[in-house]
Amino acid sequence: MPVLTDGRRTSVRTEQISSEEAAEISSTLAAGTLVDFEVRGGEVVVPSAPRETFHAALTKGDNAVFDMQEYGPELAPRGGKPGNSVAAGWVYDKSSSSLTVGDGRQVTHDMAGRALPSPRARYEETYRVAKDANIYEVDTEDWSVSKPATLADVPVTPDHDYTTTQRQQVFVVFDRAHTHAKQAKVTDVFYFTPSDTSDGKPVWDVPTKSDLLGDKGTDPVSGERYQDINATGVTTAPYTRSTEPFNIVPETFHYVGDNEVSLYLFDADMGTKSPKDDQLVLVDSGWPNSGYQYWKNIEAMGYDPRDVDVVVMPHGHLDHYGTTMELVTMIENSGGSVQLLSPREDVNGLAQDAAGNTWNLPPALPASESEIRERTDFIEYDTWMDFGNVRMLPLWSPGHTPGSTSFVFDVEDPGSGERLTFGYMGGYGWSPKTVTATNGWQRLGFAHNLAWLQQRWGDVDYAAPQHANQFPLVDINQALVAYNNDPANADDQLTTLDGLTTDEFTNQLEKRYAVATNKVSDEQPGYQSIEAYGPFKPGREEGVTDAEVTLVDGGRVIQGYDRAMNVNPKIPLLADGVEIALDGHVHDPQGWYVQFELDVDDSYAGFLPGVGPVESIRPEATEILRTQRFGSRAEAEAVLSTVQAGDTYRVDLTKASAIVIPQDGSPVLEED
Repeated sequence: MPVLTDGRRTSVRTEQISSEEAAEISSTLAAGTLVDFEVRGGEVVVPSAPRETFHAALTKGDNAVFDMQEYGPELAPRGGKPGNSVAAGWVYDKSSSSLTVGDGRQVTHDMAGRALPSPRARYEETYRVAKDANIYEVDTEDWSVSKPATLADVPVTPDHDYTTTQRQQVFVVFDRAHTHAKQAKVTDVFYFTPSDTSDGKPVWDVPTKSDLLGDKGTDPVSGERYQDINATGVTTAPYTRSTEPFNIVPETFHYVGDNEVSLYLFDADMGTKSPKDDQLVLVDSGWPNSGYQYWKNIEAMGYDPRDVDVVVMPHGHLDHYGTTMELVTMIENSGGSVQLLSPREDVNGLAQDAAGNTWNLPPALPASESEIRERTDFIEYDTWMDFGNVRMLPLWSPGHTPGSTSFVFDVEDPGSGERLTFGYMGGYGWSPKTVTATNGWQRLGFAHNLAWLQQRWGDVDYAAPQHANQFPLVDINQALVAYNNDPANADDQLTTLDGLTTDEFTNQLEKRYAVATNKVSDEQPGYQSIEAYGPFKPGREEGVTDAEVTLVDGGRVIQGYDRAMNVNPKIPLLADGVEIALDGHVHDPQGWYVQFELDVDDSYAGFLPGVGPVESIRPEATEILRTQRFGSRAEAEAVLSTVQAGDTYRVDLTKASAIVIPQDGSPVLEED
C-alpha cells in the first residue's frame, strides 16, 4: 500500500495473512486517510482483530475537516499511553517555525452585541513546528503524484471571508499526546491540493446576527443593535452553528451545543462520599465534523470531555449521533470508558408493540453505524434514570423516527435545594409532511405523542428544546448576558433560570401538533395536514356520530400556539417574547381546546393494520383527543367544568378524530 511517511513516499505491507483478513483490512482504508500502525521486522503487524490494523485518525472526504489539538481524534494508544495528538483545519498563518490552523470563524462582537477591540478566532490555534518536521503535499485529484514538500510550499488561506475560493486544508501530527499539549510540536504536516473550493462550507459569512432579536432595538451602552449579538442565526452548515456555552442550573445543567442542535451536559452528584462515583452525562452528540466545537464548549464550562461517563442519543438521525464515536474513541484512547444509551427501535427497528402486534419497521440508525450498534445499551422507557441530583425519565414518543425518545429532566438547584423539571421533546421534526401508504403510523404517532406529552407532562417547569431553532434558549441566554453587562444592572445580576418562563413546554409542543394536524398547514408548500389528508383511523373515515367515550383523566385546556415565546417583562429584550418564524403560520393564541385522555368504544385498536402502531405502543393504548377550536378560554373551561375522570359520555367525532362542538348549543360531551 503506498503511503507518505518518514519524509518520503513509500509502500508498506502487512505480515502474511489470509485473503479474508486482507479483504477485511482493505475495507477499512480510503485514500486521503491519516492512519497509524505498528511495524515489526519491516512489516505491518496485524492484530487479532484485522480491522484494527490501520487506525484511522482523520479522513479527507469531499468536505473540510476540523479538529483541535487537545480534543477529538488522535493516534492510537501505544504501550498503555494515549496516542499523539492530531489537528485539522484551514491554514491561516505560518512562519518558519509555526502554523496557525482554524475553521475561519471570527467573533466580532461579544454576546451582548458590543464590538470587540479586535476579532477573536475561537476555533483557531497556533502550533510550534519542529525543525525536522515532515511536510507532504497530498493531491486529491491524483493520489499517485502526492509527494514530500517543505513548509514554505504550504499555501495560506488568503483571509477569513467565507467567499474565499482558495482554502488550504491541512492535517497535522504532534510529537506528544493531549496530556502534554503545551509542550507538543508538529512533526508531520499533510496539506491537500488543489485548494478547497467546494468543501461543504457556505459561501456566506458565519452568522453574526440574531434574527430572533432583530426587532429589539439598540444597546443603551454601546449603541450597537441587539441584532448583532453573535452567532445565533440558524444555517444549514454545521461549522457555522457554534455558539457560546452557558449554564442553565448552576453547577449542574449546562448547554454545550451549537445554535441549532442542543447538547446538554449534566454534572451528576451521586450523593456518595467519593467524587469518583459522580457522573458526567451528555444528552445528544450533535453533528459530525462539529465535535471540536462541542469539546471546546465542554471545556469552557469547566470539564474535560474525556470525563464524560454516559452519552444518551435521543434518536437515530445524523445530527444527534454525529460525534458519538469520535467522543468514544477520544475517551478510550485516554484509558477511560463511556456508556452509550440509544432507543432500541432506532437501532434494531420496531418489531412489536405493547398489544403484541408484530411489525417490521426499519431502524433510523444507518447500517453503516455498526460501532454504535455494537456498543450501545438500550434506554429503558418510563423508568427514572437516577443520577442523584439529576434524574431523567425516558418517554418513548415515536413518529419522527421509530425510536424517538423524549425526556423529563429533574434537576436539583444547588442553591435552593428545589427540584426543577424540564421537558425535552426527542423527535421534534415533522418528517412525514405528505401522506403515503406506509407512513401513516408515523404521522398519527407524531401528533399523538405530542398531545400525550402535553397531557401527561405539560406541567413541567421549563422547556429544554432538542433544537434551539424551535425554542429560543440560546437567544434567552444572550438576552440575559446583555442585561447583566449593562452597568445599570450591576447590582441585579440574573441567571438563566431568571430568564426562563414556565408553561413553555406545552406551547412548544403545540406548535408542532398544529403543524401536523391543522389544515392551515396545507397552505405551506409540501405540507398535507392530518385534518385534511389523514390517514384517518379505521372506522372513522367519515366521522362518527354518538360515539361512547370514557375519560381517563379530567381533561386540560390547551391554548393555540403563541409564537411570542418566553415573555419575561423583567428583561427588556424578552419583554414581548422572542418570535420564531419557523412554522409561524400556526400562530393562534386566540384558539382554545379541551384535550382528554380517553377510551373510545369502537373498533379502532390503537394501530393502523398492516402499517404500524400509534397508541398501541403503550399497554393502555388510550387516545389523546381534543375538541374543535373554541374562540375563548372561558368557553373551553366551561366544558371542562362539566366532566370528570372515569365517567362515560357520548360525543361526535370528525374523520380526524376531533371532538365536535355542536352548532345547536347542546353539550360537547353528553352524559351517557
